[in-house]
Amino acid sequence: MDELKTKTGQLKEHLNDYVQSSIQLTKAKATKGASNAAAGVTIGITAFLLAIFFLIFLFTGIAWWLADVLDSAALGFLCVAGFFLLLIAVIFALRKKVIVPAIRNAIISKVYEQQQQQSH
Repeated sequence: MDELKTKTGQLKEHLNDYVQSSIQLTKAKATKGASNAAAGVTIGITAFLLAIFFLIFLFTGIAWWLADVLDSAALGFLCVAGFFLLLIAVIFALRKKVIVPAIRNAIISKVYEQQQQQSH
């Protein structure tokens, strides 16, 4: 009878250790995922802001260059605005057949890539 109590006590201790280890492992995985997500968001936002500044300066420079070539500041900026209008029209025309499927496929492949990394 004492042996059964001893083994039951040991089993209880092992089970308790297993549960504690599982909780710690889950916390570690969640922390890793959250830190990776935060780092990704931070890098993404920084890169996006730098790209926006770059594009603003680039197209302002192109507008001033066109203004110099065309001898009209208004015409230079109007040409750049026309380019953006054309770009908006192309994006709008391709949104359902090209852009949305490309974004959807990128997201799906990223999710499956992360799942495969977690399973290995």
